Amino acid sequence: MKQVRRAMISLAVANGLLLFGYGLSLPFFTVYLISQKGLSAAMTGLIIALSAFSRSFASALAGELSDAFGRKRLMICGLTIEIIVMMIMALCIQYKAAVGWVLLFYFLTTFWGAVFRPVSNAWVSDKTSPQQRVEAFGFIRIGINLGWALGPAVGGFLVRWSYSYAFYLTALACAGVIYYLDRIIPDDSAAARAAHRRPQFLSIVWSLKDKRLSKICWYVLLITAVNSQLMVGLSVHCNTYLHMPENYIGWFFTINGLAVVFLQYHASRLMVRMRLTSAMLLGCVLYAVGYGSVGFFGSFTPIAFGVLLAALGELIVSPGEQTLVSNIASAQTRGRYLGLLLLFYNMGSSLGFFAAGWLGQYVAPLYLPGPWLIVGVVALLAGWGFYMLKGDLSDEENGRFSKPAMVEESSSALH
Repeated sequence: MKQVRRAMISLAVANGLLLFGYGLSLPFFTVYLISQKGLSAAMTGLIIALSAFSRSFASALAGELSDAFGRKRLMICGLTIEIIVMMIMALCIQYKAAVGWVLLFYFLTTFWGAVFRPVSNAWVSDKTSPQQRVEAFGFIRIGINLGWALGPAVGGFLVRWSYSYAFYLTALACAGVIYYLDRIIPDDSAAARAAHRRPQFLSIVWSLKDKRLSKICWYVLLITAVNSQLMVGLSVHCNTYLHMPENYIGWFFTINGLAVVFLQYHASRLMVRMRLTSAMLLGCVLYAVGYGSVGFFGSFTPIAFGVLLAALGELIVSPGEQTLVSNIASAQTRGRYLGLLLLFYNMGSSLGFFAAGWLGQYVAPLYLPGPWLIVGVVALLAGWGFYMLKGDLSDEENGRFSKPAMVEESSSALH
């Protein structure tokens, strides 16, 4: 288990460095479009939503390709192409190219940037047993959230000086991840070729005939739409209706990020003692209570407590959904299944962003707690759906084993 844990920590570091790089530039792209290119807020929102759809399809394709050609090869290939398009995008910004060129390379950047995560998740699934996956995916989430917490903090200073230099440094961070991965991850392309697995893109869609996968993806879409309320719904609610200052809203994001960094490990250890379906129900209930209560409060402290409860739900749901999909996939389809999971995850984010704006504009003026009660009901529906999956899963797939302790992984799993 020590070797597996060391490998997971190494990949968590790689994810953290990558998200730190993204945080230097991408969160400020909307500000650049509005302040430097004169785009409207509505047009900028549409662009960000379209980029989310781009990431969705890239995730599905990347998972399928990694099953055929190997995880390491595709991770490095995707990051290499991303570096190239990111550098060109930075040049376009630096030399004030027309907005059309900037947007073209932005969409290419978000597309290729979406390749890494489903492939790295598949690599984690390959190298761990079902008993170890919750903890392993928990480590990855710690790295992701720590990188994402630090990146925008540094990027906020960079963009005051130069937007283009922020994107140059993002490309440099991607190059650092390539160098790091090349040293820590063994090449698995030969094993992929030996499995005689060719890309089968139509099979990505047909995989949803697996009723268990389709159900999980549907429930993930619902709970991700709930999770995305932190980004848009909470900001609209607190700023528009409660007139809170921006720094209060920033603290809500900080609470969410710190909860993941400091509590994810303990949440993962708790989950290994439960059935995955029961844990997912618990996580969704925490989401429902946390966000469902927001509309009834008008001050910072009780809303912050609701955000903390929702963050605790996220600690359980995120590694749980990835573990469930990994457990039901075969060795030949893990990348495809995890890519589909991220496709529905990104679609859920887009749906949540749209729903937050609609609920905030049309429902909140009629009954302020209304949007949050709707969000809470959606979370409960997702939780009940996850829980009812227990009849479709074997004990091992559902995280129940004859020995509750972690099973020692053989060293050959890492070579």
